Formats: sequence, structure tokens, C-alpha cells
Amino acid sequence: MRKESMKCAVWLVAGSAALLLAGVAQAAAVSGQGTWETTLLGRDINGNPVESPSASAVFLYDKTLNVTWLRDTQYARTSGYDADGRMLWSTWNNWASGLKVGAFSGWRLPTMIDTGPRSGCDLSYSGGTDCGYNVQTKTGDPTQHVAGQTVYSETAQLWYVELGNKAYYVPGTGAGPQPDWGMSNTGSFQSLGVDYFWSGVPYAPDPANKAWAFNSSTGYQGYVYTEGDSPARALVLRDGDVIAVPEPPTYALLMLGLTGLAVVARRRPG
Repeated sequence: MRKESMKCAVWLVAGSAALLLAGVAQAAAVSGQGTWETTLLGRDINGNPVESPSASAVFLYDKTLNVTWLRDTQYARTSGYDADGRMLWSTWNNWASGLKVGAFSGWRLPTMIDTGPRSGCDLSYSGGTDCGYNVQTKTGDPTQHVAGQTVYSETAQLWYVELGNKAYYVPGTGAGPQPDWGMSNTGSFQSLGVDYFWSGVPYAPDPANKAWAFNSSTGYQGYVYTEGDSPARALVLRDGDVIAVPEPPTYALLMLGLTGLAVVARRRPG
């Protein structure tokens, strides 16, 4: 199955590409929607804290997931690596693993968990599974990073909870369309458009040909064919925070050195 037939089988919600784009044309930073204003913190190219909407913000540290997102979601294109920023899955993984932005490496594609009860897509329109709409995001308080909590999908957590976007179908009921569905909020991200976004996780029933992905138009999580004519976009992130650790003041280093000399002097035999 190639990209166009795959879209019909996997991503279709109501019959036309035009409908998939409805409600997302005005996507922008929406104050008060989601948690992004307090959970996505700006960092400049050197890892210094800055306001997330500022021009100097290159990274967004995600307090909820304890990861750092690359703010420019089209960096593969703006850096000159790819003409339109849409690449095959293997190309994305290779590019991200070798990427260095400023002094920071260790980049990757988002993860997700295939939760079962069977391997692959457990399709649901109302939510609570690994596939479909209103999928699992994160256990516990969604605004806190607490050891032991489970992150089921980093992309879904970002899209649904932190940006506060809504799926085509109403959670808990599967009825649709949901009022104000679609990607209305992009937060401080740059060029976060409507597309299929790869995860870094192969689709277990057919790992040689498919990988999990997320549709930023409808909030659907499913699979996309990894090769052939199925390029897509990807969000890129790394674990932890890139914030620069401030160097101790010079006088503190001097005092530390003097203390060490005093200890050595005391230990010398008289």
C-alpha cells in the first residue's frame, strides 16, 4: 500500500483532504490554551534561559517530559539539509542521530509505547489506547515530571496536553466532529504545520516497512510506511535540559584553592 491509499486506510476521518485541513489554518500561539506557557521554557543557542517566544530561543525545554525540543520544527529544511523538510523514516533517524545544534548533540525522534493488548494498532475513536484519536499521553499530573510516571507518547503529550489541541472525535464518546478540533495552537514552536510526524518507533507487526507517526491535523496516532513514496515530517528532541550550568565565580575558585593549600600545610610534618 502506498501513501495515498495508506492515507485513506489509516488517517481518513471524514472523506476529504479539505476537511482534514479545516480548523487549522489559523494555528498560532494561543495564550491560555494548554500548559505550554509554563511548561515549555526557552533556551538560546548556548543553553541560556530566554523567553520562549523570543527570537533568540532555539530550544524549548519541556518540564513535563524532561526533554528539550528543537524549536524550529523545519530545521531540516532551514538548515539546508532537505528541500521541503519531509523525509523518509530512516533518513530522519540518521539525520537526527548525527545532528549538532550549537554545542548540543544527542538528538532523536519522539518515542511512544505500543500498549496492547495486541501488538500494533488498537484503534479507538474515544481514546485511551495507543492508536486512533485521544490516545494515551502521560500518567499522573500531566504538568509534572515525576520519576515512575509513564509517557505513552511524547508527541501526543505535547499536542494534546501542552498545546491543548483537540482531536476530530470527542474523547470518551467517539462522536465527531468535536467543536474546535484540529491544531489551533502551536505555542512557541516555529513552522509547526499540518502533516504526518514520525516517531522513532517501528510498527511492531511490520517493522521492516512501517513506523508509528502522529497526524497534527486530527490528533490521530497510527502508522506510516517508512519507504517508497511516504515522506513525512518529524519533531526532533533530546533528553534533559540544555541549560548552561553557570560557572562558579572567580573568587569562589580562589577561596577553594586557598582552602586546599591550608589543608595541605596543616598535614605537613613539623
